Amino acid sequence: MEKYLGSTRHAGQGIAPVRPHRFEDVLGRTRFGAPRAIFAPGIPDLLRDSESVLSGYFSLSSSAPHLFGDRVEDFASEVRALLTSRSPEGIFWDWPGDTEVILARKPG
Repeated sequence: MEKYLGSTRHAGQGIAPVRPHRFEDVLGRTRFGAPRAIFAPGIPDLLRDSESVLSGYFSLSSSAPHLFGDRVEDFASEVRALLTSRSPEGIFWDWPGDTEVILARKPG
């Protein structure tokens, strides 16, 4: 991806800020106090085809299609070729991960 987007991490229309702190720590210093976390398990054994893998990648703010400019199709072609080389049948196992929800509420 660095070949297409460079080494700077993007987010939407701008640059992703480097944050030296955790969201939970900042929230804990507010009037809301210490947050609590709730975990939702990810979908196990999710099967995706090549287009779904590519679409998932393009859905991220750091790799949205507009960031590639006129090279978006070059990137997509390169990814499709790489995926085909790894799985000629075009099926991939994915685990999108768990989701952590951080909750806090004002005391009282």
